[in-house]
Amino acid sequence: MGWFNVLKGAYPSLQQIDRPLDVAAGEAGIVRGSCIYIDTNNNYKLATAAVDETPGAYIFWCLPMGGQEDFQAGMAGTIGQGPAGGVAKINGLACGMPFEFETDQYDTTQVYAIGDLLMPGALGKVTLHTTGKNCIGQVTQTVRTRWANDAIAVTGRRTGANVNVLTARSMWLPVLAV
Repeated sequence: MGWFNVLKGAYPSLQQIDRPLDVAAGEAGIVRGSCIYIDTNNNYKLATAAVDETPGAYIFWCLPMGGQEDFQAGMAGTIGQGPAGGVAKINGLACGMPFEFETDQYDTTQVYAIGDLLMPGALGKVTLHTTGKNCIGQVTQTVRTRWANDAIAVTGRRTGANVNVLTARSMWLPVLAV
């Protein structure tokens, strides 16, 4: 679905550390709460396990409700504003900004405990940290079910539904060896 909610911290405010950028050409699958990073062309790409050892691949969390498919992201970019195609422009919230968040964008095959460290994993979802990888967060509450007013209960409509979320605090420790 793409659920991401900041519980504590400087969001939304002028103090937040965020960055609006275009989505890289050909990129797919970025949803709200996805781990994203800035590529060498100054565009957002999905942060997968391929960048978990790259200190320069600073991680952001995607903010628009529909991710790169969001109508507002398309309007902010160039989708529908000229030639066929176009790119979406999304906003990302920096993982180094101190805040506590909850997200449904986590690796559901893992078991999380309070205090576990996190890193970017497959499909831009957070997963358990392994030594020598970039650390982007620490679990503060294990996976739980909560109601989300804008969750998709019926395809094509946001009518509200239960979502499973992982709660963590953000951090940026590049290539952390423990």
